[in-house]
Amino acid sequence: MERFFVHILALLWLSVVCLAGYGQYSDHRNRNVDSLEMVLNGSNPPQGQELMKAYNNLMWGYLNTDGAKSRQYALKAIDLSYEENMLNARADALRVLGLIAYGNDDYDVAIEYYNRALEVSDSMKNDSRYSESDIDDNLSVIYGSIANVYNMQDKVHLAIHYYQKALPIFEKYGWLESTAILYYNIGELYNSMGNSDEARSNYLMAVDAAQKSGDSLLVAMSHKGLVAIYNDAGDMAKVEEAANVCYEYYRNHIEEEKGDYIVTILAFARLQMNHYKDLDRAEGYISEALSLLDDETGWETRSNVYTACCELAMARKQWKKAEEYALMSLEDEYETYDDIGVYVYLAQIYAELGNNEGVKEYSEKIFRGMAQFANSNYQSGLSQMAVLYETEKKQAAIEQLTREKRWYMIGSVLIGCIMLLVALLFFLLWRNVRKNRQNAIVVAKLSGEVAERVRIARDLHDRMGGLLTSIKRNLEYAENPGETNESILTAKAQTDEAMREMRNVAHHLLPESLKRYGLRVALGDYCRTMKNVSFSFVGDEKLIPNQYDEAVYCIVYELVNNAVKNAEANHIRVQLFADAETIVVNVSDDGNGGIAVSTEGSGMRNIKERVDAIGGTFDVCSEPGKGSEVNIEIRNK
Repeated sequence: MERFFVHILALLWLSVVCLAGYGQYSDHRNRNVDSLEMVLNGSNPPQGQELMKAYNNLMWGYLNTDGAKSRQYALKAIDLSYEENMLNARADALRVLGLIAYGNDDYDVAIEYYNRALEVSDSMKNDSRYSESDIDDNLSVIYGSIANVYNMQDKVHLAIHYYQKALPIFEKYGWLESTAILYYNIGELYNSMGNSDEARSNYLMAVDAAQKSGDSLLVAMSHKGLVAIYNDAGDMAKVEEAANVCYEYYRNHIEEEKGDYIVTILAFARLQMNHYKDLDRAEGYISEALSLLDDETGWETRSNVYTACCELAMARKQWKKAEEYALMSLEDEYETYDDIGVYVYLAQIYAELGNNEGVKEYSEKIFRGMAQFANSNYQSGLSQMAVLYETEKKQAAIEQLTREKRWYMIGSVLIGCIMLLVALLFFLLWRNVRKNRQNAIVVAKLSGEVAERVRIARDLHDRMGGLLTSIKRNLEYAENPGETNESILTAKAQTDEAMREMRNVAHHLLPESLKRYGLRVALGDYCRTMKNVSFSFVGDEKLIPNQYDEAVYCIVYELVNNAVKNAEANHIRVQLFADAETIVVNVSDDGNGGIAVSTEGSGMRNIKERVDAIGGTFDVCSEPGKGSEVNIEIRNK
């Protein structure tokens, strides 16, 4: 429910921002639409721009009360925009049609209208009638609207992409309220992907923007997201600090924000259980949460309360009571990723109760749920990457056409043979470059998808296969007398590790920091997530061509993982050097030289192929018991 509210809040604010650029349209909600319709049907109806103003006020005025009439006037506005060559009005009408489709949950149609509005806004760049701020107004609100649609569809990669396209425009003009909303939405999306570092960063930026704008609701909501992240990281001091911010706001707005208040007091309950070990105080918070449940409480909040009750009962070793609350938290017909955590609880509960059949049933559900999560995220990620590829390709085509038009206007002033020669040469060059570029994009896309499939399969096999096999064996041992409790506890610990590994694999599907901040930041972020791995950079990052970023990142990723799995090293060093002539990557460890054993494995073959693809050289120095060093040198083109 909260997520839907934020999407609607963002959409409404984006609408206000867009309308703020047009004073004549900003008061459409106060217009008397009946009076306007009477004017249109009178003996002397307005014409030209005055008629467009009337259509605009009517389509916005009816938007929340009569969708059919709003659509009718939006279509009239589009027809008139072609007659009067009003690009801005056309983009506005297309956006209204997108909002109507969005309100009807017809998301594909909404995206189609928003994309048409984007094309119109792009064409305004070559029209002197429209200022940079006019165009930015349109682009920012359309980017935000597209992101909201993808957000509602749980297409996180696409939603993040379009939110991040809108953010620079909001920050450029100092629109703090909209900036805070978008940073919060991006944080929520990264949190849903298991990328806590990016989620935390965006929540904190949302807090900063919300505090500057005085939006206390967004401050509280962002801190609520931070509570979950700090809790997963085990930073209890920050958990308590963030929870106190939430509590101060939601306690004073309990009637409007009851669900969020319940979530906040549950955070305090878990803090008391897991950190302070004060079960009585935890019970007080949980009892208050139970008392606040009513018929209007959403299932997600209700399930959260029952899960907390289960955790308290488990802490007190009240296993039958814990079983009752755990099953209550699963009564919803839709299975979610959060249910896997409850399955883990039930497996442990049934182990304590000596119910081996229950242990087996919920262990199987854990494995099945994790597999479904991994597969659905993988398939969704591929689908969204395909959409982004097509979108960027279309945008590139629009920009190319814009450049052609500019050259045509310049060339039109030339005369005679010079004009014909230049035009012919430009056309031939453009056709050749475009053909080569399209071929390169297709090849790169196909190669990237194949490589990504292979890498994901390898990660899941190497990092999850052994864990799942070990869990299976422990569950089989559970059937033997005298070994049940120890085997089940071992299986639970291994299941937790398997879930962490699954989140790590999902996190590295798309290193967002590589695209946003470059190779040095992305490698530094990755190395910091690994134990005993250090990173250093020497040289000028600007000298590294962009086309090498992904290849070098993947090479370092494979080498570090190879060292972690095979070398038994206490420390792994990653060094990157760049100057005008060469790019050098060096990965060394003080382990047992185990990397030498794996030089003929699929991991090393993948690294060699990537190095060959970018014209580099690859050297391995590794002896058993003496550590390993890999040196890669790439000629800077």
